[in-house]
Amino acid sequence: MMKTLVVVLSLSLTLLSFGGAHAATISFKNNCPYTIWPASFGNPQLSTTGFELPSQASFQLETPAPWSGRFWARTGCTDTSGKFVCEIADCGSGQLMCNGKTGFRPATLAEFTIAAGGGQDYYDVSLVDGFNLRMSVTPKDGTGTCKVSSCAADVNEICPSVLQKRGSDGKVVACLSACAQFGDPKYCCTPPQETKEKCPPTNYSQIFHDKCPDAYSYAYDDKKGLFTCSGGPNYLMTFCA
Repeated sequence: MMKTLVVVLSLSLTLLSFGGAHAATISFKNNCPYTIWPASFGNPQLSTTGFELPSQASFQLETPAPWSGRFWARTGCTDTSGKFVCEIADCGSGQLMCNGKTGFRPATLAEFTIAAGGGQDYYDVSLVDGFNLRMSVTPKDGTGTCKVSSCAADVNEICPSVLQKRGSDGKVVACLSACAQFGDPKYCCTPPQETKEKCPPTNYSQIFHDKCPDAYSYAYDDKKGLFTCSGGPNYLMTFCA
C-alpha cells in the first residue's frame, strides 16, 4: 500500500518542520490532474524530505532561516514490496522520504536561499536539470521586487527528440537538459568552460528560455532567472501552474 501522510479537510496537509520567528512558510499546491510526490533537499535537512500530494491538495512546510535548498515533484511513483520508486525525478532512496538524496534528472526545480532576520532571499525556477512539470514560485508579504518566478509552459511539447524522456506508454513525460544528456562542458559550464564568459547560452538552452523566459535555462542565466525578495516573505509553490 502506498505510504501517505494524513490528508485533512479539503485535502489540505500541514507539516511544520521548524519553528522560529524568522522561519519561512512554503505552501505547495498541486494543480495537476494527477497525484505528485514533492521532495526536498537542503541544508539543514528538513524534517520531511518527501510527501504525497493528490490533485488539488495543498501542503505547508516551514524552513528555518537561514536555509538553502531545492524542491521538485516526482511523478509516476509506486510502492511495490516495500520499495518506493518514481518514473520521473526519483531520488533513489527507495522510500517516500529522500533522506538527503537529490532527484535524478530531468526535473523542474524550485531553488531557495532564505536569509536570516528578514534579509534578502533569492529564489528561482530552474530548468538546468531539465523539465518535468510546469511550476511557479510566488512570494507573499515581502518587500522589494518580489516577482513571480515560473515556467508556465509545457516544455515537453517542444522538447528536441534527442532530449526527450518517454514514459512506459511512449509519451514524452520529461525533457532532459543538454548538460544532463551530453555532459559536455559547453552545456554544463564546467572546466574548461566554467565561467560566464566561456559558457554562453546554446541552441538547447535557448529553446528552454524561449518557452519559459522567467526560469533558469542554463547555469549562467542569473539576470533572467534569479529573483529576490526581502522582509521575511512566505512562498506559494504551484505545480502545473
